[in-house]
Amino acid sequence: MKIVVDSNIIFSALISGKEIYLDIFKMNDIYTPDIVFPELNKYESHLIKKTKLKQAGFRMFVQMLFEKIAVIPKFAISIENWQDAYKICKNIDEKDTPFVALSLELGIPLWTNDKALCGGAKKMGFDNFVTTEKLLQGI
Repeated sequence: MKIVVDSNIIFSALISGKEIYLDIFKMNDIYTPDIVFPELNKYESHLIKKTKLKQAGFRMFVQMLFEKIAVIPKFAISIENWQDAYKICKNIDEKDTPFVALSLELGIPLWTNDKALCGGAKKMGFDNFVTTEKLLQGI
């Protein structure tokens, strides 16, 4: 399955260090917008503190995850999809706009466990989501 992954899923994978996330990443074609890198840099020390991994193990896990993720640059997403995504996200959480925009651009589901985003976007006519639970069923 082709899916766009939001940063919260990546953060959950990094904090938990669970191999099951690697299995999901290996079994699917995963895409994310390049906004994920500034977010990772911003929260790196916080993520390392929360993880059960030592810093070297954390960095190795990050590397393994990103070997399975296609990072799509912002400029590869059309202005129309950015605008549509912004309309969907502006009253929920504007920071989700790049993930919804990429999902619209590629026409594939967004992997998130963000209930506020899912509920709010559904009201706006966007309901192309997949959850971790659903992906675990495929393993």
